[in-house]
Amino acid sequence: MKRKLLKYRSSEKAAKKEKNVSRKFLPALCIAICALISGCSDATELGNRAIIQAIAVDYDGGYNVSALLFSSGGDKVDASQENAIKVTGHGKTLCEAIDGISLSDGKKLYLSETKLLILGGGFEETDVFPALNSLYYDLRCSLNMPVCCADSAELLTDMQFTEGITSAEKPLSMLENANELGIAPKTTLLDLLADNAAGKSTLIPMFIPDKNGRGMTESGDTISLFGSRYLKSGKLTEKFDRNKTVSIMISQKHIKTLSLNFTCNGNEKTCLAYDIEYENKDGSYQLTAKFKNKNGGPLTEEENSEAMKRLASIVAGK
Repeated sequence: MKRKLLKYRSSEKAAKKEKNVSRKFLPALCIAICALISGCSDATELGNRAIIQAIAVDYDGGYNVSALLFSSGGDKVDASQENAIKVTGHGKTLCEAIDGISLSDGKKLYLSETKLLILGGGFEETDVFPALNSLYYDLRCSLNMPVCCADSAELLTDMQFTEGITSAEKPLSMLENANELGIAPKTTLLDLLADNAAGKSTLIPMFIPDKNGRGMTESGDTISLFGSRYLKSGKLTEKFDRNKTVSIMISQKHIKTLSLNFTCNGNEKTCLAYDIEYENKDGSYQLTAKFKNKNGGPLTEEENSEAMKRLASIVAGK
């Protein structure tokens, strides 16, 4: 009788444990099923959407939007061909301007994969955050979307770059390379929204029109990174050249490494400054750094001294 009772209790505990496990995983199972269902729904809708590669926004009393739509031109993407179509829209609000693009293109725009946002003219006087909030909350742009600026945002969507699969890729790669070298900030939509909520200013990389003879575009018209601008209280303010931009990034401890050009004994040298440390106390600053040449080796004592002088002059804004 005792054995039967123990066996019964053991079976009862096993059944109860199995029931608890089922209850524990039931919500997760429901979420997984919902995710699968919604995922299938989104995939179906994508065929009827136009995928935005880059979006440029200018303001002149209304929102002027120019966007690059991805277009493979067929089953295969050919990097030697133009794979982005420029479309434009205008409206009193950003959503109205983008709705205008959707109507003209015949497809609903899909901005979740947008690679680059360019802020342009008019935002020196107009608060940009209504537009930024619309991009995130209404249009579902990624918080990790890089942001840059130009006097005319449409300038970047007009460029017919010969490098990259789409015209949107060249300015994006320029931003990434500049950030790796430590000469331009990497600013995202999240940075702008978070800094604004905290009452802080944000440094945004800035493009300017330029010319080149290396075939970046067929016409020779191109763009280059001038430096940066501050976004303060929703408006674009001061412009900074490259040296001043680097100075701000070092003083705000946004970078620890920097590609540095300096002169030693009349010869131009290049090195990498790393482990950069900056401390500002009582109006004076202390700056330390280590240096290595492009092959990873140490600098001579004289080169090290000249490199440090050059870094200090940049931090001083010279």
